Amino acid sequence: MASYNIIALLTCAINYLNSVNGSNPTLNDVLFSGVYEFIDLTFPFDKNTIYWPNMDQFAFTKMNEAFRSDGSWYAANNFAAGEHGGTHIDAPYHFKVDGLRVGNIPLDKLIVPLIIVDISSKVNDDPSFVLQKYHLDYMLNDNWGKPCVIVFKFGWSKFFYDRNKYLGVQPNGTFHFPGLSAEVAEWITSSHKNVVGIGVDTGSVDPGSSTDFPVHKIASAAGLYNIENVKLDVPVPDRGCTALILPMKIALGTGAPLRLVAICPKQTPTHF
Repeated sequence: MASYNIIALLTCAINYLNSVNGSNPTLNDVLFSGVYEFIDLTFPFDKNTIYWPNMDQFAFTKMNEAFRSDGSWYAANNFAAGEHGGTHIDAPYHFKVDGLRVGNIPLDKLIVPLIIVDISSKVNDDPSFVLQKYHLDYMLNDNWGKPCVIVFKFGWSKFFYDRNKYLGVQPNGTFHFPGLSAEVAEWITSSHKNVVGIGVDTGSVDPGSSTDFPVHKIASAAGLYNIENVKLDVPVPDRGCTALILPMKIALGTGAPLRLVAICPKQTPTHF
């Protein structure tokens, strides 16, 4: 239904702009007509950013911050970080020797319709939850075969600033948090060829307890990228949004920090 709503909204916006401008509207006219909003689905990169254990943590070094002799301000800093931490993208090369690296992922796979699959009520904060196909008792997406990215909402973003809770750190150093099953990954890559990427609001598309990472392998083998640690602590429509998936263009990267933005039709408040 939301897909039809966005079409209606877009049609209304175009008709309105046509009546005002008397000409064909540009994309800017449509995007900034007041019908759409931009939602940031990215956690900031700072001392609290969660990284996989073998990755360098985010390091921010203040080098120069001062007023110059002429009274003007100048600031320039250094940062360093591993590829796989915070809100980030996994390139297919991460688990496929001849897969695309970050710098080679084409833009037509990074600016695509966004499908949100909210399974948080089924997860119910259970770190042992693994998504199986039978949990998805509805059509996974209705994007008419067009390219899209699917992001699964486990309801885990609320734990992001508590590393132990978010990752489910165990006494032996292993992790325990929800993820996708190999069955779901196989289903997506075999039955939904239009899906170009998979996202989650957890530390990995595989469950935290996984040691062989089958979902990563299945997705990479099919040429899909993964998006991990998506910030989903704000309402986002399940359909009708466009994802701007904009990683740092690390030419040979296996992954990269990501600025993830959803362009969505403005929602009418239902509670006041």
